[in-house]
Amino acid sequence: MLSNYKIFIKGMVCDRCILAVKEALHELWIPVTGIALGQVTTITALSEPDMDTLREKLALLGFTLLEDKKTKLVREVKNLIDQVYSGSYDFPDNFRFSEVVSSALNKDYSMISNIFSEAEGVTLEKYIKEYRVEKVKELLVYTDETLSDIAFKLGYSSGAHLSRQFKDQTGLNTSHFKEIRKSKQALTHHPDNRS
Repeated sequence: MLSNYKIFIKGMVCDRCILAVKEALHELWIPVTGIALGQVTTITALSEPDMDTLREKLALLGFTLLEDKKTKLVREVKNLIDQVYSGSYDFPDNFRFSEVVSSALNKDYSMISNIFSEAEGVTLEKYIKEYRVEKVKELLVYTDETLSDIAFKLGYSSGAHLSRQFKDQTGLNTSHFKEIRKSKQALTHHPDNRS
């Protein structure tokens, strides 16, 4: 299911404004599903750097980027998830993402969770599980780290816990992705592939 995210723009007053904004979005490779006076609808929420770039581009055209509070909160939560589950976060004992996000955004976790679920169509917990599983796949295919190392990097209690959750989410064993890595290595090291 594709989500639609609204971006509000101050200063759009005519059809030429719509054309100027449409061209700016096209130049920035931002996928758009609709543009109207004062509003753009995109397929996905934009990252903080993308929003900054868009803000600068629109300012050059005489427009101001406005962001509703819910969209901003969802973007901040996603950025925090990316920071925490990047593979370089130092997880303290008894780590709880709910405490980290509440503290970082200075808001009640249930409110954050409700807004996130409403905007994304999926619970925050499910989003984090899916994000972590995608990160596990990436690390299994592109690094030679052990399952225990990956579990430690992504805040799982153990390699077995990671493996169980991975199987529940994907229906596949982690060994499937290790095999993909071996196949990729075999292809790059095959004598016929040398230049």
